[in-house]
Amino acid sequence: MLKEFFVCCIFFCAMLINAVTGFAGNLLAMPTTIQLIGMTDAKVMSTIVGIVTCAVIAALNPKAINWYEIIKAILLMIPGILFGLYLFYNVNYHFLLYVYGSIILIIAVKNFFTKPLVYKMTLPLVLLIMTGAGIMHSLFVSSGAFMVIYAMHTFKDKSEFRATMVVLGAFLNILLLFQEIIAKEITLYNTGLSIAVIIPSLLAIFLGNRLHKKLSGNKFFLLANILLLISGLVCFFKA
Repeated sequence: MLKEFFVCCIFFCAMLINAVTGFAGNLLAMPTTIQLIGMTDAKVMSTIVGIVTCAVIAALNPKAINWYEIIKAILLMIPGILFGLYLFYNVNYHFLLYVYGSIILIIAVKNFFTKPLVYKMTLPLVLLIMTGAGIMHSLFVSSGAFMVIYAMHTFKDKSEFRATMVVLGAFLNILLLFQEIIAKEITLYNTGLSIAVIIPSLLAIFLGNRLHKKLSGNKFFLLANILLLISGLVCFFKA
C-alpha cells in the first residue's frame, strides 16, 4: 500500500504542474511511477488518468482550444506512435529513457539561450519533432517534451497553448487505451489504482488552474522550459 500512496503523491504534484502548463504531467510522473509499480501498470494508469485530467482541464476553457492544430498534430504523430509501440515491446526500456532524457536536456539548454517564437520551423524539423512526440507518447504516455517545442513556436497565447495541449493529450491517450485493451494490459489492479489516483489529480487540477491564471505569458513559457529541463534530469533516475 505504501508504494501506491507514493504514486498518488507523485501524480498530485505532476498534475498540478500539468494543470498550470498543459504538459509535463506524465513526463514528470512516469519515471518514478515505473520504478514503483512496473512499466505496463504505470503506462496503463497514466493513460486512464491522463484522459480524465486532460478532459477536465480542457473543459475549463473550451474556447481556447485550437482544433486545427490538434488534428494536424495527431496525423503527424501517427507514424511515430506506431514505431513507438514496436520499440515498447522489443527494446530495453532504460536505454530508451536515457536517450529520451539526453534529447530533452539538449532541447532545454538550447531554449534557455534562444528566444522562443523567433523562427519558423521547417517541414522536415516539424516532421522530426512530431515523430519523436509520437514515439515517446506510445512509450511513456508523455509526448510533452517534443510537443512543447512545436507548441512554443505555434501558440502565442498561454491559454491556447494549455487548452490545445491537453485536448491533444486526451485524444492520444484514448488511442493508446484502445491499444492497451487489445493487448490485454488492463487489469483490476491498474484500473483500481487509476481510480484512486484520479482523486488527488482532480484536486491538483483545481489548484493548478488558479495558479495558471496568475502567471504572465513570459513567466509561463519560462516555467515550461524549466519543467523541460527537470523532465530530462528525471529520466536518468533509476531504482
